[in-house]
Amino acid sequence: MKSIVRAGYILTLLAVLHAASASQMVKPTVPMSVTADIYRFRGSDDAHVLVEIAYAFPEGALTYKPDSAGLMGGGAVSVLIYQRDSLVSSEGWVTPHRVADTSSFSRGMNLVGLHRLELGAGDYVLRVLVRDRFAPERRDSIGVRLPIRLFTTAAPALSDLEFASVIRQGNQGGLFYKNTLDVVPNVGGMFSEDQRCNYYIEAYNLTSGQDTGQFVVRTSVLDAVGKEIITRDRPRRRAGESSVIVDNIPVKNLRTGTYAMVVSLLDRDGKPSSSASRKLYVYNETLGIDSTLLTTASTLPMPQYMSMDEAEIDREFQWAKYAAMDDEKTQFASLKGIDAKRRFMTDFWRQRSAGLREEYLARVAYANANFRVLSREGYKTDRGRVVIVYGQPDDIDRHPNETEVRPYEVWSYNNIQGGVIFVFVLRNAAGDYELVHSTHRDELHDENWDRVGITR
Repeated sequence: MKSIVRAGYILTLLAVLHAASASQMVKPTVPMSVTADIYRFRGSDDAHVLVEIAYAFPEGALTYKPDSAGLMGGGAVSVLIYQRDSLVSSEGWVTPHRVADTSSFSRGMNLVGLHRLELGAGDYVLRVLVRDRFAPERRDSIGVRLPIRLFTTAAPALSDLEFASVIRQGNQGGLFYKNTLDVVPNVGGMFSEDQRCNYYIEAYNLTSGQDTGQFVVRTSVLDAVGKEIITRDRPRRRAGESSVIVDNIPVKNLRTGTYAMVVSLLDRDGKPSSSASRKLYVYNETLGIDSTLLTTASTLPMPQYMSMDEAEIDREFQWAKYAAMDDEKTQFASLKGIDAKRRFMTDFWRQRSAGLREEYLARVAYANANFRVLSREGYKTDRGRVVIVYGQPDDIDRHPNETEVRPYEVWSYNNIQGGVIFVFVLRNAAGDYELVHSTHRDELHDENWDRVGITR
């Protein structure tokens, strides 16, 4: 009996100590939010592409534990790459972060990391997941399509364009080191008025043609309607087969808004032989937003649709069916011609919250990569639809091998309607997990799900 009392006392003491320790934790000041950019460079051979995955999350999104040197926090980072139904790469690590105090949190500082790997040609999906080291239930993830096309060897070519917060002479072996430089990515491409937009890009096959003299690098900045507002040509000596191009553009004269930077190689006739582009975002408190530009932009198709053919636009609307109203589905079905469909899709997304298209299509890409069953694409499955509509679950309780019941999964969403679950059952070994019950008020509800259709 004494041993039981002693054990109870010890457990109580441990609980008190744990509560005291938890109370000393410095709680996050902002939500966990991860962003990522992809840069593709020539690989170690002609059959591979070097992929750099840059990611960032706010230092204020972490939970910190006081110690003798200040505050210690960290993010547990996972980088996963899928091709069709297969996981082709999975890497994970903890990024520790120490601060003296919380004063830097108010400045919105981000923690930036980089992961490198080589991939062969194909269509992939990238997912980056970050968890708070001391509060792992706090997490965020992002999924993006990752198409890999091999670089030509027959003509001049450019790598992806990389924006950087810092480019300087580097030390070999450092995280951001390449070609004698430290290139610290500006993930997301956001610049304020007092910054310069630094960029890094690689040029290949410079000696493949008849041109042997100088070549010209043209840097252009286009506004949201495609109007060229900055253009600069710089000649460069053709010193070898490849070249690293580093430059910067001031943004102090750009109003708040979305822009595109285009870097082109010009041949001896002044025509672009290769180009690369990337969006950048400017916040200029002094000049503010150009309202005339916003009015004009709203009447034109989104730039993404100008490079898509009609079949690709049809495909996107099929993906978007979970976000579409019945009258929008009817209207789209009646459209004739690519111009009408471009205008429709532009209006469709602009009527919704900013950034929804990118988030929605990333969820579709994740669903297609993870939930495909034979010829049925992932976005058409029950689990795929739930991920697209509601996002990643906060928790998944899997039961794949229980003896008396069929395999099933319970997905939990803690921040929807006070907490909801979705239950999926694999009725047929050759089939897919079907939604059999949910506590969400707009979904299938069957309180007898654990007795009907789940027992073997």
